[in-house]
Amino acid sequence: MSARRVVLLTPNFENNSLGRTYCLWLLARHLGWRTEVLGVRGERVWSPLQGTAFADDCVLPDPGTSEALRERAVAERAHGADLLLAVKSLPTSFGVGLRLAERSGTPLLLDVDDPDVEVRTTWQPPVDRLKALVRHPRRYRDLLRLRRAAADVPVMVSNPVLQEMYGGVLVPHVRDVPDQPPPPGAGGPRPVVRFVGSPRGHKGVEQLREAIAPLGTEGYRLEVTGTAPADAAAWESWLGTTTLAEGASLVATADVIALPSLARSWSGAQLPVKLVDAMAVGRPVVASDLPVLRWAVGDTGVLVPPADVVALRGALRDLADPDLRAELGRAAHLRAQQLFSLPAVAPAFAEQVQRALGSSAPPPPPGTPPTPASAGAPS
Repeated sequence: MSARRVVLLTPNFENNSLGRTYCLWLLARHLGWRTEVLGVRGERVWSPLQGTAFADDCVLPDPGTSEALRERAVAERAHGADLLLAVKSLPTSFGVGLRLAERSGTPLLLDVDDPDVEVRTTWQPPVDRLKALVRHPRRYRDLLRLRRAAADVPVMVSNPVLQEMYGGVLVPHVRDVPDQPPPPGAGGPRPVVRFVGSPRGHKGVEQLREAIAPLGTEGYRLEVTGTAPADAAAWESWLGTTTLAEGASLVATADVIALPSLARSWSGAQLPVKLVDAMAVGRPVVASDLPVLRWAVGDTGVLVPPADVVALRGALRDLADPDLRAELGRAAHLRAQQLFSLPAVAPAFAEQVQRALGSSAPPPPPGTPPTPASAGAPS
């Protein structure tokens, strides 16, 4: 039997939504399937993934063409695919996928890794919701229509909170988890704390800066992948935008990875991939006690109430102990092998692809341990 040909429909080549597409690409490649990444928006690959094997599988739309012409080109390129896999319930991915599937009869599978529709519609305060409806009525209605359409197709989700909302099979973010993590960082009792990712408002970076300020005079350092603000402190380093490889290296060489997400917006149902990166290489994590983070971390990290600067500072002080950091790192690495490694997640992914196809999908590679689709979900 020839390898499956899976077309990944990504919503935008230029932003961090491509990170989830990359995870699904890793799973398809792990299973030996042929892959192409198609889309109608974005004319270059998101900078962290430029120059990778994944980027080689990305077919970018022709510059200067209309979205209608781009969708026609996607349809032509996707002809003969075994499966269309729409990444995110957005008009430029799921919306395109629904039309292509209707015209061609190709099976369609939806992947939901963020509350993209909810943040833009029903999770907004009533006044903001009304403003969005008035300013962009067509887009607002399209998002709600796509949310309803999600009930009519097979679905995968990245975390248990989204699973409660959408149903479907749990397929978390994945990484190639090493058998042995790299040695701990060399920060000793005054660790290097890093935030690696996009420092958006809901990520809690300002609260992290406030928490670590008194510790900076004690020898702690904070490093953030972002542009330095005007009030950058002497104990802070701002590292700018990084590639995927650079970000992975920063995570692997940190003493502590901080994910102080706030209890609002995307954080309510978002699994930060940098948490998976940190656990995969055995780095201790201090994170906000939010449902998705609590599920992912389990008892292998330190959880603090969101936006609680005093609690966050206390947790960072506790992590001055190198032995505690090493213990948590070992536990995090083991949990990552069980929840976020390619061999652990591939069976659930293959099972849902099989459901979408309505026929027997190729089995996982020899030696791949079976893992229930709901493994690790909270009871």
